[in-house]
Amino acid sequence: SKPKYTRLKFDLEKLRDPNVLESFQAMIGGRFAPLTIMSNEDTDTDSMITTFNTAVTETASEILGKHRQKKKPWITAEILDLCDKRRELRKNRFEPEGSEKYKEVNNNIKRYMKKAKENWIGEQCSEIEENLRKKNSKRAYQLVKDLTTVKQGKATTVQDRSGKCLTEERQILNRWTKYCFELYNYKANGDPSVLNCTQTDTENDHPI
Repeated sequence: SKPKYTRLKFDLEKLRDPNVLESFQAMIGGRFAPLTIMSNEDTDTDSMITTFNTAVTETASEILGKHRQKKKPWITAEILDLCDKRRELRKNRFEPEGSEKYKEVNNNIKRYMKKAKENWIGEQCSEIEENLRKKNSKRAYQLVKDLTTVKQGKATTVQDRSGKCLTEERQILNRWTKYCFELYNYKANGDPSVLNCTQTDTENDHPI
């Protein structure tokens, strides 16, 4: 079997900060500087590629850090750091000292989450008012929709004819197949008499 490779994801959003971008470029340049003075006899293509990948990966790890997915738009980097700390303390949460530290970090996360959410909603409301002032109703409507729409999870179960819930993927696919077959596979009972047209009396026709 082929070896499994883990794809590294870095927090590229940090590059929007000019100071972070400048530091990243400076460190990359410092790591690549020795490569520019090496002759072709000293290096080969494979070693150059390896050195390049190592330099980029180490620099990104040091400056940017790993990408952490935000499940909610108001979650800040500080909250993510606390979540990482809570994850580390989780294994000792049943010990007296570890339990106190875990509860403290957990309570801080809840408090910061509430405050961050309030700030984010306030920013969204301000942006809605600003767009209404500029008569950009389309953007304002989209912001209101994003704030008020309740996102529903994707359904992973269906019911068969008797009302029994199906959870396995193969059973669900079979149920959808039968449902669509019954829905669209029917015989049309048309009335053939509508195709019989009566002949008109052309002798009595008058020009319009």
